[in-house]
Amino acid sequence: MNNKLISVIMSVYNEKPEWLISCIDSILMQTYKDLEFVIVLDNPNNLILKNILLKYQALDNRVKLSINDKNEGLIFSLNKALSICSGEYIARMDADDIAKLNRFEAQMRFLEANNLDLVGANVEFFNDEQGTFHHTDKLRTHSFIKKMLQVGTIGIVHPTFFAKTKVYETLNGYGQSLHTEDKEFLARVFVNGFKVGNVGECLLSYRYSETSITKSNSFHVYKMGRYVTNVFNQYLKTGNYNFDITFIERVKASNEELKAFNAKQVKLGEARSAVHNKKYFKALKDLLHCIILSRSTLLTIKINLWLKLLRIIEKKKDKVAMPVSL
Repeated sequence: MNNKLISVIMSVYNEKPEWLISCIDSILMQTYKDLEFVIVLDNPNNLILKNILLKYQALDNRVKLSINDKNEGLIFSLNKALSICSGEYIARMDADDIAKLNRFEAQMRFLEANNLDLVGANVEFFNDEQGTFHHTDKLRTHSFIKKMLQVGTIGIVHPTFFAKTKVYETLNGYGQSLHTEDKEFLARVFVNGFKVGNVGECLLSYRYSETSITKSNSFHVYKMGRYVTNVFNQYLKTGNYNFDITFIERVKASNEELKAFNAKQVKLGEARSAVHNKKYFKALKDLLHCIILSRSTLLTIKINLWLKLLRIIEKKKDKVAMPVSL
């Protein structure tokens, strides 16, 4: 494999020190060595994290550290990191996740072999209490990932993004889609005619926390996600992609709506757990309760039905393409 420079971009805010150390080690110990790790500290007052990052910068010249003057948020920090990059590829990473040591080697090989512009990968969900408790089964095919965006969900896990630098340059980085910057970015990837896919292999350990930003702002994530889907579908109809960055300011919800939506999220988690444990009657009961709490549950059901259908089609195609053993 030819040694092309990979620029890994990451924003750090308030992660636990041990999480950050595990994350950084997983990047610097990659089997693919020709990389630069561009890290933006978005909390200059966190001296513990600052000192950890400064030590890594002194130990490994591949680490490029930039410290914001004040908290600017994820979108600002990622775009700042992009402005520092000099690699032919851009890879995303989150400061509380752990990359498998062959991640970049596997993603570059897959991207180049299939003539793609941006790829993701499967991930395993874990936390300190349960260990690893779930593995994703992402669709790998460009057209199927595009279909899922039309239906209403992003088909590539953001911290597994691995793309040619020209993708980020053409799109001018991340747009101002608060909490859904990854989904809106992927929409513009399709708008600009780039090709995407997912590596079937699990290449990242994704730390799952109920207190993450996306969980604590789940209603706004839902509303912004729906808006991105609508904008993308309107583009497919008209050829015009018109994203209004002020939409988030018009997202309003009463305390009753927020309470019902959050209760639905909890009950939906219980339904998934019931399915996993083959308690199907309880799962159905929980799902009906979710629908009563919030009609957004119907979108979740629709997304999962499409996922199951496209997985069946994709796996059937894989079997057809598989060479016959003699």
